[in-house]
Amino acid sequence: MVTLLLPEQISKFWPIIKYGVEEALPPTVGEHPDKMNRILAAMLSKKLDVWASYRKTPDGEIKFDGIGVTQILYDDASDTKSMLIYAVYAYEKTEHSTWADAFETVSKYAVSKGCTRFVAYSSVPYVVEKAKLFGGNTDFTFISFPLPKIV
Repeated sequence: MVTLLLPEQISKFWPIIKYGVEEALPPTVGEHPDKMNRILAAMLSKKLDVWASYRKTPDGEIKFDGIGVTQILYDDASDTKSMLIYAVYAYEKTEHSTWADAFETVSKYAVSKGCTRFVAYSSVPYVVEKAKLFGGNTDFTFISFPLPKIV
């Protein structure tokens, strides 16, 4: 099951979420010393949405299978909205049906918010292959280089 977490749930499960996000941070984040606190603040203020795939163990404990973090991006020039997959992390090997369920759930949410597409970046071959299975265009290369510091 994939669920959009509320701010209270994000706070409760922050150590688990933080680990997954740190493992899957996008290349745009940079190295700000306070970045994880800033990411948490963005999650709690709903600038970033946190999705959790989880199950309950026989003793009633919640066990996360994976997390996803999304953000709605608006392109002024084309007047379009896209759902950015900011980070995605699986805590253990995940079945295709779990990916499919997450894709369907988050797709419906994105459409309800006026988005026309998903956008993402990944250097993980498994994630790129999953994107292709869902019809993703993986022809582009993400390019990033630091700007010189002005003295």
